Amino acid sequence: MRLDVCKHCISVEPEGMTDLSRGFLTREVSRGVFMLTNGNYQSLLVTTGEGVVLVDAPEPLVQYIEPAVSDVTDEPIKTLVYSHGHSDHIGGAYLLQRPGLEIIAEERVAKFIADKHDGRRLPPTRVFTDQTTLQIGSRTIDLKRDEFHSPEGDLIIFLPKEKVMMAVDLIAPGWVPLLDFDITANMFVYLGVFDRILSYDFEAFISGHTADVGHRRDVELTKAYAFDVYETVKRVHGEINMKELLAEERDNEQAGIKRLIEEVTAKAAADVKTRWLNGPMKGVDLWTESHCRAMLLYVRWSD
Repeated sequence: MRLDVCKHCISVEPEGMTDLSRGFLTREVSRGVFMLTNGNYQSLLVTTGEGVVLVDAPEPLVQYIEPAVSDVTDEPIKTLVYSHGHSDHIGGAYLLQRPGLEIIAEERVAKFIADKHDGRRLPPTRVFTDQTTLQIGSRTIDLKRDEFHSPEGDLIIFLPKEKVMMAVDLIAPGWVPLLDFDITANMFVYLGVFDRILSYDFEAFISGHTADVGHRRDVELTKAYAFDVYETVKRVHGEINMKELLAEERDNEQAGIKRLIEEVTAKAAADVKTRWLNGPMKGVDLWTESHCRAMLLYVRWSD
């Protein structure tokens, strides 16, 4: 068994350097484990001595996957793992189709892909329930289902020996989450996943987005921001006198609810921005209002 690592290293760059002149760059996060990015989307490449394991095939990135693999190893791509079912992360799978390619997905993601039947997200050849461990060549890769982002489910992907973690669409290193906490479908599970992630012993964190490798500190920062939004929204919502508000709206309950949403969102966002606008993460000016509104819907009707 041969572990062929960094054959040419043409595109492998250390952190802090972002040369996208070839359209992509590859960062080695542990020996033989690489994050591939086009500056926005990310995939994970893992050499095993018995073929490359690839996590995700984003359509905007897929044209660079095989050149990136050939830069670092002679091993062919043998296994593709779907982190979740969203087309922006796995919609390029059809361009990697070849005889013998193993495609792995959790059963509810597999059902979702089968129901979509769009031709881009190839049906998995191996389906598991809740969690499994891949033992391929020199690598151990743990896959565990969570539900922090998509209703079909999301994988927490962990390489214990290498201390590398991947959980797509949870954080974006250097940024607050995208719109509505990256359009999470389950705010309760989203708020709880940070501690589940932080219970792992990891050093590198692959987020699925940006040109950067994340770290434990990035997860901790996003958790602090999310819980600040939650606590602020809950406090501001508790200060609203709904009876008075409805009376002002002449007992038009729906108009009152609309006004409630608008007022709490605006007040909470202004409060959160006093602490985060010039802080360690970008995007507060872009997305904080959406975060407060999404959190209010959870606080008022689900918390």
